[in-house]
Amino acid sequence: MYNPVSTYRVQLHAGFTFAHLQQQLNYLHQLGVTTLYAAPTLAATPGSTHGYDGIDPQRINPEIGTVAQLRELSQWLRDRGMGWVQDIVPNHLAYHPANPWVTDVLEKGQQSVYAGYFDIPGTNELFSGTLMAPFLGKPLKNIIAGGELQVAYQHQRLVLAYYENHFPLAPHTYAHVLTTPVGTTVEPANVPAALAQWLDQIDGLYVPEPTHPTVYEGNVATQGQQAQPEARRAHSTADEHTTAAAAWDAARLELAALMEDNDEVRAYVEYRLATINQSVDELHALTEDQHYRLCDGEETRRRINFRRFFTVNGLLCLAVERPEVFEHVHSLIQELVDDGTFQGLRVDHVDGLFDPAGYLDNLRRAMGDESYIVVEKILEPGENLPNWPIQGSSGYDYLALVNNLLTDATGEAAFTTFYQQLVGNATSVHDQMFSRKAYILYHDMGGELANLYKLFYNQQLVPAERMATINETMFLLTLAELLVRCPVYRFYGNQFPLPADEAEAVRQLLDSVRERAVEFGASVDLLTDIWLQKPLEGDADYNARALRFYQRCMQFTGPIMAKGVEDTLLYTYSRFIGHNEVGDSAEAFGMDIDTFHLAMQDRQAQWPLAMNGTSTHDTKRGEDVRARLNVLTALGDEWPQTAQRWLSLSAAQRPNNMPDPNDAYFVLQTLVGAYPYEEGSTAWDQEDNFGGRMRKYLEKALQEAKRHTSWVRPNKPYMEATYAYADAWLDKNGPLWPELDAFINRIADFGIVNSLAQVLLKFTTPGMPDVYQGCELFDLSLVDPDNRRAVNYELRTQLLTALQSDQAPQPDRLWESRRTGQIKLWLTHKLLTERREHPDFWASAGYVPLPVDGTHRDHVLAFARQTDTAGYVVIVPLHLARLANQTGATDPLALDWQDTRVTLPGTGTWTDVLTGRTVAGSTIQLAEGWPLGLFKRRA
Repeated sequence: MYNPVSTYRVQLHAGFTFAHLQQQLNYLHQLGVTTLYAAPTLAATPGSTHGYDGIDPQRINPEIGTVAQLRELSQWLRDRGMGWVQDIVPNHLAYHPANPWVTDVLEKGQQSVYAGYFDIPGTNELFSGTLMAPFLGKPLKNIIAGGELQVAYQHQRLVLAYYENHFPLAPHTYAHVLTTPVGTTVEPANVPAALAQWLDQIDGLYVPEPTHPTVYEGNVATQGQQAQPEARRAHSTADEHTTAAAAWDAARLELAALMEDNDEVRAYVEYRLATINQSVDELHALTEDQHYRLCDGEETRRRINFRRFFTVNGLLCLAVERPEVFEHVHSLIQELVDDGTFQGLRVDHVDGLFDPAGYLDNLRRAMGDESYIVVEKILEPGENLPNWPIQGSSGYDYLALVNNLLTDATGEAAFTTFYQQLVGNATSVHDQMFSRKAYILYHDMGGELANLYKLFYNQQLVPAERMATINETMFLLTLAELLVRCPVYRFYGNQFPLPADEAEAVRQLLDSVRERAVEFGASVDLLTDIWLQKPLEGDADYNARALRFYQRCMQFTGPIMAKGVEDTLLYTYSRFIGHNEVGDSAEAFGMDIDTFHLAMQDRQAQWPLAMNGTSTHDTKRGEDVRARLNVLTALGDEWPQTAQRWLSLSAAQRPNNMPDPNDAYFVLQTLVGAYPYEEGSTAWDQEDNFGGRMRKYLEKALQEAKRHTSWVRPNKPYMEATYAYADAWLDKNGPLWPELDAFINRIADFGIVNSLAQVLLKFTTPGMPDVYQGCELFDLSLVDPDNRRAVNYELRTQLLTALQSDQAPQPDRLWESRRTGQIKLWLTHKLLTERREHPDFWASAGYVPLPVDGTHRDHVLAFARQTDTAGYVVIVPLHLARLANQTGATDPLALDWQDTRVTLPGTGTWTDVLTGRTVAGSTIQLAEGWPLGLFKRRA
């Protein structure tokens, strides 16, 4: 199986194409990178900056290049012993006019060859009615009355045009548009002969099926009344759909030729369109005869009849559990794996799939045993990655482990007390998490909840006499409580009875719901019977129906967790924002050394090739922002006292309590953690306008928090006041700047040590290190789009060239110019090279915790990586700011380690790869100066 050894993540888009990437390959090779790790490369919406909004999984995004260029890049890499890991998105595609599959479904409804590809009415048992197209800014009747919706001829078809959006007309409505006023039978005599002939040709093509819906079915159907997807597709066969599609495509081309070449046809069509556009009634009637229902996007907060990614209406979910969909979605990816272009895959949002385990089994069979596969998976504390046929996760869990190791747990009490007093709220993080999740469910996902109840009802899981005793409202509330209280993103059982451990977890979840209110008891008993008791009786048909309801519920616990926690709680709970991170937990506050050792031993045993990530395109803060923030936890009471003093000093900059104390404290932590080093060379691009970046970041943070303002209902006065508050601290001529500047300079060097420790850990602990683009220098970025800015590769190339021209660059000397980031580049380069030279060692070497003794043993983590023939010892300093405070030191390289020493695994001679220092004997004595060590045993 392919071993990536190390990866370097690149974001591809119109501003950084295959051609741009090709220009940087020499740099990445010289840096020591073994495997390129690319953001999605398949066709995406025009102008996409990330590629997760795909429109066609069967072609490469033309904005970044061609498949020939991709193969050329891959061949260049393979010629140098390098590889390519590709990010793929099987959960969804963009609900967008540029998506040919979606356009086909909107145009032809259930007769589209792609109707079964999406989780929509007629193909997914959750949904009924006419497919919603929720892209209007207000109700349809207002849109039509205001002249904002027009019928037009665009892209070789008739469409309903709404600003930049357009929606295809159903083929059976063309005759109405082109020959008669909609809703009448009057046959005008002036239809051009060529057009009349064309209309005769399409007559009978795509006649609506008996199930053609015209009204959204918002109410619960009578039990058993809703037709199953298989029945609704039975009116015509796949072959008939394919034949009809070919005929329709040919007809559209003929109409396009008429519009291009026949002046009489073109003038007549323009006349008919203008006539319809002048009639509110005709336009409204036309919209009602389509295979979709145009509506206000706000409506999806209350009801919805398609599965979307989280709460994003513009991302329509795929049904990759169906073999034909899986094959079609992955055909190009498989071709590129089979021909050696890709050596591995990263699977985005695996939790959104109907059956993640089944999907990954199919993916492994398709891509072969030699392909490296990891999944994007956020694990809650104590949760283990399921035993899937993969190499592990994409690294969020690793980020959390290292972040907690670098957090000084001794500061938790002071931080918690200060924060609770500041905001006047002692509600636990756990309870706040449930509150935020409930807000998302009831405020944004009420339609999803109603759909799950409809599914439960229609699956006929309960005898009618018992069903009559169940209060519908109470069952809905119970189901909602279950979704909200799910302790992890989701469970994965794909057969009933559930495995014993999952069954017990579900039982505990149901018990926690029962404890919430006595009124939930009957509904909890019902769900317990359906999911845990009845499946034991072995009724295959019943179990299949109960399992479908269970798996559909699990598809929505993840979005509730993501939106409630990642995109809400992490912006509202500000005790210590260093842990408000994807994969980490706002509830966390540090980890002892023994716990970290155990986690690493387990990682080596279970997932030795899982990604070790510290920054990604999704992280809320760059890795070096967190590293600097971690210093605050090591200052004891000093930071809470400093923050309180700053809040008092800046009271005049917060008129009318705007921002409120919670948001003001959030701003202060962000400024301290993310302010760039002023010696330059750390910006991703040529100029670092931190004030402007901070304003854009706060715009997103405040609206994601949904406390005083939101994307839907922006509170501009509050937002402007918060921007002004941040600006006041950054005003170098103002009274607040000296305070901020002095404090950042006081902790910055300790933050740099944390940054370097993080790099050393990432490359030497079990797992496979991933470097996010640009992070070989300091990454003081904030949440996207800030962390997706252009990388200044010219600067990085210059700095790397300078390092390579120095025959023996020493860390002590590089420390003198540490704020340029070159010292981090040097360390990254050294470690990438070390791994590239010994790829098999790092994949297989055991992890052995090493004893640390002496006065300051609590400030040192040490471990060995070893095989029978080779070994390394890694030494990492921890919480040096606390140690410095205790000893009166101000420089992390001037600490007196006294008798602190590490016991080596056996005797011999060891040489530090980083400094050249050689030691012999059974211990390594920590010395003043460079505090990190990577000692290699001499053969």
